[in-house]
Amino acid sequence: MTRDTQALVEGFVKPSRGRGVKRDDHAYSQALETSTIELERLLEIYRTTVFVEDNRARFYRDAIDHWVRRYHDYAISGKIKSHYREVGVDEKDCVFEHVLPTSSAIDMLIQDRLTIDEALNTPTCLIKKSSDLILKDNGLTKQSPNNWYFFRRYTVLNSKFITHDGNPVNNILDWSLNDHWKLFGIK
Repeated sequence: MTRDTQALVEGFVKPSRGRGVKRDDHAYSQALETSTIELERLLEIYRTTVFVEDNRARFYRDAIDHWVRRYHDYAISGKIKSHYREVGVDEKDCVFEHVLPTSSAIDMLIQDRLTIDEALNTPTCLIKKSSDLILKDNGLTKQSPNNWYFFRRYTVLNSKFITHDGNPVNNILDWSLNDHWKLFGIK
């Protein structure tokens, strides 16, 4: 039996997906539940598989990365825009930045140094595009001098920061992941 791929492709009719999902607390809860289930599954595979000079570990790590970033994009960016904001940032012309670089958070998640809930809620910030360039020029786009005191990588910016709801972050040198998780109710 041969398959007539041309006829299948030419006969394709885009399926109706119905109306879009309303982004509300229920949708965000579903995003958390789905992301958590997928991360648990992928972490189990990653932690229990012996990878011998092949590419499978990279693919599983990429899948873990996908679910963390997808949650940040959907639930954090979609609900509160970001955990923090640089004072004076234009929300229409800015960069959604992971204050604790996502690659570091993923590595800590894989090593069981962060829980799934902590990794899904690592700090994000809206910063000016000019600030993003300063981070890049200082080699700080994908790394941090201190992951616990995550705002320390922003000392090169000479900026002030506020929480998503407008409260000032008074001392970026001492603001820790513990302060962040306490503020956002992450246990």
